[in-house]
Amino acid sequence: MKISDATNVSLPMRNLLAILGAVAIGTMSFFSVQERLNQQATQIELMQKDLEAANIFQKTVTAGTMVSPQINESMMLIEWLSRTQEELRTYVNKEIPEIAKLDMQLQFIEERMIDAETILDKLRANGVAH
Repeated sequence: MKISDATNVSLPMRNLLAILGAVAIGTMSFFSVQERLNQQATQIELMQKDLEAANIFQKTVTAGTMVSPQINESMMLIEWLSRTQEELRTYVNKEIPEIAKLDMQLQFIEERMIDAETILDKLRANGVAH
């Protein structure tokens, strides 16, 4: 069998259309997958750049080489909050025994009131004839 540009091939039209459709679908699928991979690669690169920038910023701030009014203000606020939190902690720890003492006094008074109400109920019951 000799093949040349003049060789005739008989192929049913249905088979030819099926082959062309399969090639078209395969080509579209390939380029869709390729585009999705490109999008993911771009996102990963952007995230890596952001992460590197954040690491550099964090290292320069903690090392004290980066000084700006906002960072100085933030540090001052952190120090103030730390002092205030410590003052509140010492105040609360100092007041806890006082609160416990007041709670015990309240319980004692409540018990005495209950006893007094019981005695009053008995006295009222003595005066009433059933």
